[in-house]
Amino acid sequence: MEATEQTWSEEQQRQRLLKAMKFFFLITILYSLWITLVIMGVYYLHLGNQWAYLSMEQWILTAIGLISIAIGVECVLLLQYILTKRKTQEPAEPKKQKEYIQGKQVHSITIPMDAKGGIFSKTYILIDEDRVLNIRYQMIPPNDLWGQQQ
Repeated sequence: MEATEQTWSEEQQRQRLLKAMKFFFLITILYSLWITLVIMGVYYLHLGNQWAYLSMEQWILTAIGLISIAIGVECVLLLQYILTKRKTQEPAEPKKQKEYIQGKQVHSITIPMDAKGGIFSKTYILIDEDRVLNIRYQMIPPNDLWGQQQ
């Protein structure tokens, strides 16, 4: 039996990343509030150093560890999202269908390069036995042809 790989769409990955960020942010805020409460209990309420099961130094060290883990997981998820988004954004270059005339490959050049529309002259020049050069020269631009700006 083949294992099917679960693929995530970009929207599902974004939702997963947002949920994870919200979860880690909430846990970090709650833990920071707890550390603040421990510090207030030790220094202002004089409850002693061990009133919250661990000492204040141990709570602070666990907070540093928890926040470090949360930041690390956030970075991993964010990098994963960015890399998969970049892969989907980079379009695979479409392979141009090679054009052939009488069994010879045609290489086309348009002058001016960005010309679209209008009337073109076509000139075919034989390069060698297997290739032909097609030069398309714009003789009349589209705005001269139709008498208006496009």
